[in-house]
Amino acid sequence: MKKAEDCNTVDEAYACLKELEKDPNRLIRNAKELEQLEQEILGYTNRISALLLKKVSRPQ
Repeated sequence: MKKAEDCNTVDEAYACLKELEKDPNRLIRNAKELEQLEQEILGYTNRISALLLKKVSRPQ
């Protein structure tokens, strides 16, 4: 799975976020793993926001 910063389109970032959500091997056993998952989700949502903002603010 790509890291958030490697996603070049909103669709790519969203697909990675959905892949993360559906990963059956992803178990949260302690607070540190929960924090790590939260940071990954935040990275993808921030990347989606940045790509959308870039798209909207691009001069036409």
